[in-house]
Amino acid sequence: LAGLVERARALTDVPLHAGFGISTPAQARAAAALADGIVVGSAALLAADGGPKALRGYVASLRSVLDATVTV
Repeated sequence: LAGLVERARALTDVPLHAGFGISTPAQARAAAALADGIVVGSAALLAADGGPKALRGYVASLRSVLDATVTV
């Protein structure tokens, strides 16, 4: 991902979001360190199979690591 983000940043100044293979909080944190945002698809759908509470818990697990790494 690092190489791809580096090449993309050399070509554009728009915000870059990573969205492939992100399913765990650790993966979200690593991707967010390189890109401007992350996109989670399949893993969120799998979590949603467990119902709204499971999806909220999953999203909260991602948010907790992302919020902890944000510098303002």
